Amino acid sequence: MWGCGYRPIKMYDRPPQFRSFLDMKVGDAAPDFVLSDISGNDWRLSDQKGKLVVLQFASATSPPFVQALDDFRREVLSQYLLNPQVVFVYVFGEAAHPELLSDEARGRLERDPHLYRVEEARQYYYRLQFREGSDYNIAGLIPAASNVVILVDAVNNPAGVRYGYGQGGTTNPAFLIDQDGVVVGKGLFAAEFLSGSGYRAGNISQMIHSRLR
Repeated sequence: MWGCGYRPIKMYDRPPQFRSFLDMKVGDAAPDFVLSDISGNDWRLSDQKGKLVVLQFASATSPPFVQALDDFRREVLSQYLLNPQVVFVYVFGEAAHPELLSDEARGRLERDPHLYRVEEARQYYYRLQFREGSDYNIAGLIPAASNVVILVDAVNNPAGVRYGYGQGGTTNPAFLIDQDGVVVGKGLFAAEFLSGSGYRAGNISQMIHSRLR
């Protein structure tokens, strides 16, 4: 079989982005980064010491990200929204599947990649007036509560590459980072932390609850 042009695929045949995801182990220090939010304010991961950070890398053209939004909101965000001990961070980087974009959107992406990312992130920004016990429906959008942060990666993807996001990597990697800045959970996709996958990467709600101080 191997004489017909086939060969075993080794882990390090993977593109660099995917290798960085595979190489990052539970128990490692989370790589620090500084990115801008959609208002242009700098946000640094290491400034969140003392809080649990749920970190996702995202794109509107990432089917795993879009498809898991409602379940993630229901199973996780609804329990910890506005909890000051937990921060939910979404980093919007390069288009995961630019071939899914319309001609108009692809033109905007080509003209100004960074501005396109900012506009994409803003599509998922929703000013939520959340009251305890109230019913809310944000139609799959990410709520802009005080502990939900939406960031935009720079065009050279400094944060995404270190965490394995992007073309040639995984299109919705998700991580749980503890109060000391240590990775305590990771999934190829956010859905791996949810019931629909059988909690393949662990039940993130229980993981958060067990680490709250």
